Amino acid sequence: MRFLTTSDLTTQAINLRQPLAFKTSNAPSSRSVTFSSNHDFRILLIDDNRDAIDSMGALLLLLDYDVRTAEDAQSALRIARAFQPHLILSDIGLPGMDGYQLAPELRKLAGSRKLVLAAATGYGLASDKLKAREAGFDYHLVKPLDADLLIDFVGRQLSEY
Repeated sequence: MRFLTTSDLTTQAINLRQPLAFKTSNAPSSRSVTFSSNHDFRILLIDDNRDAIDSMGALLLLLDYDVRTAEDAQSALRIARAFQPHLILSDIGLPGMDGYQLAPELRKLAGSRKLVLAAATGYGLASDKLKAREAGFDYHLVKPLDADLLIDFVGRQLSEY
């Protein structure tokens, strides 16, 4: 587990671009939650590409979100259990357990707690999007992600939570 700090925000390039592909209604409905600041909104980023999660994490940290990262499914499950994120952005092509297998496990961990689960992946075919939806993802974003899209997406999740 790695916690991002402002010292991580040096000169990392952020190359994010591509539109949101779909929204489903897999997230359980729950009580309305009010956040006093972005920092109260917990986000877990899962990707075996350290540069990708460092860049996304640094950007979200600049906006004062509470961010944790994991590079594999086992670490992600351990962090999710303790951190209880509101939003998870996960790659699909992870070592060992892939994102399709990880999504239902993350849902089980959340139980009745609301969890927004987004695939952030290089897999962008229609069949990939269908498979992500069937695995339990609420959203499917195709990498590389555009920084503005990421900021807007996370902000929308915060306001709709």
